[in-house]
Amino acid sequence: GIVLVYAGYFLAFLGLVFLALALYIWRQGDADFVFDTGSRSHLVLEKETADEMVFSFSVPFRNRGSQQGTLMDVFVRPWMPMEQFSAAELTTKVTVASCPRSDGYWEATLFPNEKMENDVAVIKLRFRSESGDIRQAMGKIVDLPLNIIYQVVARAEWYLSKTMLELPVEEFHAAMQNSRGQE
Repeated sequence: GIVLVYAGYFLAFLGLVFLALALYIWRQGDADFVFDTGSRSHLVLEKETADEMVFSFSVPFRNRGSQQGTLMDVFVRPWMPMEQFSAAELTTKVTVASCPRSDGYWEATLFPNEKMENDVAVIKLRFRSESGDIRQAMGKIVDLPLNIIYQVVARAEWYLSKTMLELPVEEFHAAMQNSRGQE
């Protein structure tokens, strides 16, 4: 009888230890990334040839969570079907400003939590005209909705998240006009 009582106490004690450990782990929190599209830079026309324009802008981001986390993949998906704009083909690239790459590959990077200074995602939009006249093609541009899609790996299971932003047509026109003034 006494052995069963002590075994019961021991099992109850183990249950409390596991419960306390689970509560401790739960309270630790996780990474929570945010791309601050409201603080993005203005669109800039970086390069222009007869049949191609490359625009860029930057979006600050940070990990506002309570634990560090890794951004494994980050890419930009345009929401512009050819029924809205077929005058030029659009391709996108995104890189982190603190470790830039030109090949379109997002290098998985561990970001600390609540770091005061943000890092910055640099997004490039490459338009290539099918007709060979990029200025004529870009005259037909419309507002461009974009999704920044990113994979987070942290304490909990990995997940994909996305942030929507829209580049208004007026910003494309202003960037093209500003580049003409600098020539």
